[in-house]
Amino acid sequence: MSIFAIASGKGGVGKSCIAAYTAAALAATGKRVLLSEPRFGFRSLDLIIGVQDDILFDFSDVIEVRCEIPKAIVKTSSWKNLYLLPGPPAPLLQPLEWGQLEWLLQLLQQEYDIVIADGINFGYVSPEIFHTIMLVVTPESLSVRSAAMHNVTLNAPEQVRLIINNVPARIMPIHSVRDFDDIIDIVGARLLGVIPHSPSLQYASNNAIALNDGSLTLEVFDNIAARLMGQSRKLLVR
Repeated sequence: MSIFAIASGKGGVGKSCIAAYTAAALAATGKRVLLSEPRFGFRSLDLIIGVQDDILFDFSDVIEVRCEIPKAIVKTSSWKNLYLLPGPPAPLLQPLEWGQLEWLLQLLQQEYDIVIADGINFGYVSPEIFHTIMLVVTPESLSVRSAAMHNVTLNAPEQVRLIINNVPARIMPIHSVRDFDDIIDIVGARLLGVIPHSPSLQYASNNAIALNDGSLTLEVFDNIAARLMGQSRKLLVR
């Protein structure tokens, strides 16, 4: 049983999309996978996996003890073995206390093979409880610098792995960055995967559908999922 986190130094780098399709790839191996959104005032995973009309309760209802955990969890119809604990559409009435999020994630871990926390706020939980923290960056100066700064604050070199997202066929020159090796060196984390710019991925996430079988993007997510499980897979860059 494993708990993974999706994080970034700045918004808009595709964390939720990566969380959803990594979870789908893991669920396709037969693992029971739970996606969770332990953040406040913003919800997106329900749209990506197509369960927005099935939500009755959310993360805030569990934390503030308005419902039991199973009542807040939604099973997806498009992906077997994939479940969601949605985020709240508004801030919590009372701020989280240190330890509450860890308590919830560890409870969830008892029921699912894999728990993926999207957009985690490390002000409420220690990085140490996660088996892997996927730090998402795009090949842009601000994103790379922000990810590097965030990695320093995490101070969890054994857990943090780098995902470079939305990579065009040809990377435009950016300050102090010539290639993937420079991004890896600046951020200071081992590379987990490179996700190419993909209109098919954008279309799939906007319409809550699976990626096309045989597509490069699907293979990339399958390989990321395999590496998270400790398997050796080739790194697809193009």
